[in-house]
Amino acid sequence: MIRVLKKPELNLYRQAQYHGTTYFISLLADDKYLYGGTVWNDCSIKVYDKSNFDVKTSLEGHLGTVFTLVQQRHHLYSGSGDSRVIIWNRDDWGEVGSFSGQRHFVLSLAADEKYIYAGGIDDCTNVFTQDDYTQVISLEGHDANVLSLASDDAYLYSGSGELWWGGPGSPRPPRFESAVRVWDKRDWSCIAVLKGHSDNVNAIVTDAQFVYSVSDDSTLRVYAKKDWAEKLCLKVDATRILSMAIDVSFVYIGCSDGSIRQLQKTSIGL
Repeated sequence: MIRVLKKPELNLYRQAQYHGTTYFISLLADDKYLYGGTVWNDCSIKVYDKSNFDVKTSLEGHLGTVFTLVQQRHHLYSGSGDSRVIIWNRDDWGEVGSFSGQRHFVLSLAADEKYIYAGGIDDCTNVFTQDDYTQVISLEGHDANVLSLASDDAYLYSGSGELWWGGPGSPRPPRFESAVRVWDKRDWSCIAVLKGHSDNVNAIVTDAQFVYSVSDDSTLRVYAKKDWAEKLCLKVDATRILSMAIDVSFVYIGCSDGSIRQLQKTSIGL
């Protein structure tokens, strides 16, 4: 099911039930629709009409778990465990094109006017052109999977951690990189490494002044763009923090206990 919470109080507003044997691992919303990416036994993207929460359509095409969804203008982009990125037309839900985003799982996506960025289990972020999906460069530097991506006009941000994947019975590494790298879009150089997290960096968002990251270590960290220094580290009383979104006044974090926490930026010193 999908629970819809009304801002700013975040009280339960609506609940949508999908009658199937799958669950959603990625979510994305725009002005009209809510998109849910499903796991390996379904591999589709359910599109909900936000006005009545009926399933408008189901986008079929992936052969693996749909780990990540992002949108840019008229297109929806989905990244999957089948290693592919599929581009969908949001006007008619047709498949515009697809390409191999990683050798293995695509775990994170970002997009801007010129490029599509695909990160994943190959420990790198691959950059592709928007016009013909040609690969421009592979951004190497992380010593772990690229679990999260975000983009602004000048920079690309990538967050690392471990998916725990190496075949059946493979253990998670005892130590691995948990960092946010900042890439300059002018020459693709890594200009900063934002450290502090001790576990998977699950989500990154940005605004004009700050970079926000959340992690399985139960912290929200905020870095200032002017010098990349850590501005805030907030410990949350949840086992893990899995997702995040921001607006002008608030930071919203999704926690492993099923809750969504709403934090007012001014109350936490931002």
